[in-house]
Amino acid sequence: MSGFKWLSLATIVAAIGSFAVLIISARALPNAINLQFVAFWGLFFALTGVLGGLMQETTRAIGAAESRGRDRDREQGQSQEQEASEAGQTLGARPITVSLGVAAVTFVTMAVTGPLWAPLVVQDDAGTAILLMAFGLALYSMQATTSGLLSGRQLWGPYAALIMIDILVRVALALIAWYFGWGLLAWLIITVFGTVSWLILALFSPATRSVMFARADVPVRRFITLMVTAMGASGASAVLVTGFPTIVKIAGEAVTTGAGIAESLTPPHANNFTAAVTIAGIAYAVTLTRAPLLMPLEKFQNAIIVSFVRHRSEGVLAALAKPLGALAAFGTFGAGLAWLIGPWIMTLILDDSYHVSGPVLAALTLGATLTAMLMITGSVTLAVEKHHMYLIGWLAATTIAVAILFLPGHLSVRTVAAIAVGSAVGVVIHLLALRKLSPRAARSAVSEAFAVE
Repeated sequence: MSGFKWLSLATIVAAIGSFAVLIISARALPNAINLQFVAFWGLFFALTGVLGGLMQETTRAIGAAESRGRDRDREQGQSQEQEASEAGQTLGARPITVSLGVAAVTFVTMAVTGPLWAPLVVQDDAGTAILLMAFGLALYSMQATTSGLLSGRQLWGPYAALIMIDILVRVALALIAWYFGWGLLAWLIITVFGTVSWLILALFSPATRSVMFARADVPVRRFITLMVTAMGASGASAVLVTGFPTIVKIAGEAVTTGAGIAESLTPPHANNFTAAVTIAGIAYAVTLTRAPLLMPLEKFQNAIIVSFVRHRSEGVLAALAKPLGALAAFGTFGAGLAWLIGPWIMTLILDDSYHVSGPVLAALTLGATLTAMLMITGSVTLAVEKHHMYLIGWLAATTIAVAILFLPGHLSVRTVAAIAVGSAVGVVIHLLALRKLSPRAARSAVSEAFAVE
């Protein structure tokens, strides 16, 4: 099976599995308890997004080392270790060793800062939540590195297996927790338990074990510098893309005067923009409206960009017009569907307390479309080595979105405005950074940065 097919399969399984866990939790837990779980879930995956920079740099470093190693072997017939030793050079870093240090730092950081963030996210079992978050993110550091090692060596089968094991373990545990009627603690464990997937894969996959101690193309100090840069970049996007439902929950509880928040809802429901919503309802609405766009795009933005840019003769802005236009068309169509059938679907798969009006669901879908555009423009900006503008775009988008969320006013209005305005500003910043690139430089940089074999 080709790399594209493996990634396709893994993406489909991950998307369906994530939906399944959230739907099962809504059925299994009371509204107030489920809101805590969703907030914990969102924070955890937002922070894994930050650690995703470790995966990105490992992928780059291992791929580069593999390519250079093949060239050296053809020319000289020597291994990396032999050549480095003979030349008195420093060997490349072992990412798996560096990740142990990242895991330790992550654990201590989350444990020490726990009393600051835990009460905002989880009111019950806060102490246990802190320990689970710390352990889970520490283990994810190892999982991110394993993912980078596999993708760097283009071992797409084991890489896809890692993604699928991660989510299928969570789905299985969610069904068990629902059946036995377990409470919040079980669902917090479910959130982090998928991070043992790399251990399972390493135990049963010889291919995975063969790359665990592979070396990067740069020594330890340089690898750490590049890793931190990559983590900063991925962290800037993780808050807005993955962790936004958690921020909605915090903002909804912080700003309540005139916010249109209901403790519970019963039919008949209003179908206008300022109809009352529960905090859990709007948080779920954000998650469900962005998943069809952002989940696949997160895995396939490489291939999408290459397909439109690699063979274009015009400038990068012109090359981006087609994918951005396609996203706009798809998002507009999705918004129409969300308006017409979204409220019915939400109350069907969840319950009446999660009702959100059609106009709000449509607006959230358009906001998710703008965020998807931001992911595309950000990827291209990073590809052409405009790292600072990449960061500025994402930081501006995130800062504006969070600021709007904490303004006075109706929660639905604030949520829609936060996503739309923040993402739009980020897109504009990236496009301004890209407008002066020469066509040749743009094509070359994008093709090289996003090529997937």
